[in-house]
Amino acid sequence: MTRIALIVLLSGLLLACTPSYNWREISVAGGAVHAFFPDRPITQERPLNFSGHEIRFGLTTASVDDVVFAVAYAPLPEALRSDPAKAQEFVSAVVTSLYRNVGATVPAKLPESGEAFAIDGRSGQSDIRMRARVWLTSHALVEAIVTADQATFPQAEADEFLSGIQVAR
Repeated sequence: MTRIALIVLLSGLLLACTPSYNWREISVAGGAVHAFFPDRPITQERPLNFSGHEIRFGLTTASVDDVVFAVAYAPLPEALRSDPAKAQEFVSAVVTSLYRNVGATVPAKLPESGEAFAIDGRSGQSDIRMRARVWLTSHALVEAIVTADQATFPQAEADEFLSGIQVAR
C-alpha cells in the first residue's frame, strides 16, 4: 500500500512540473493560416517597411512556461505580388533576420519555402533554440516559430506545432 501511495505522489509531482499544453486550432490572419497553439494566443500588429513598401505584420503568439509559439503573417503589397524577385528578396531578408537576431551565422543557402529549420543562438544571457518554417505564397509571407532555452527545448511539441500549420492562402 505504501508503495502505491509513493507512486501516486511522485506521479502528481511530475505532472505538476510538466508544462500544460492545451492544444487548440486557431485561425490566423482572417483564416489565411490555421495553426494548433498550445494555449490561448494573442495577436499584435505593426507596420514593417521593406524597400519603401509598408507591410502590415501580424504576430500571433502563445507561451507555455518559457516556450514561445508564434505565427507571423504579412500580406504582400501589390508591388511585391507583381515582382516575384522582390518578394523572394523580402523572404530572404526575413529569414536572415531570424539568424541575426540570435547572433547565429547566416548560412550561405537559406532554407527553402516551407522547410523546417533550426537556429541555435543567444538571447540576453540564455542559449536558445529556434525551430521555424517560412512560406511565401502569392499573397503573403507566413512564419511559424518555436523558441525556447536550448537545454529544455520541447522538440516533440515544436514538431507538432510546425507540422500542424496550414497555409490557406
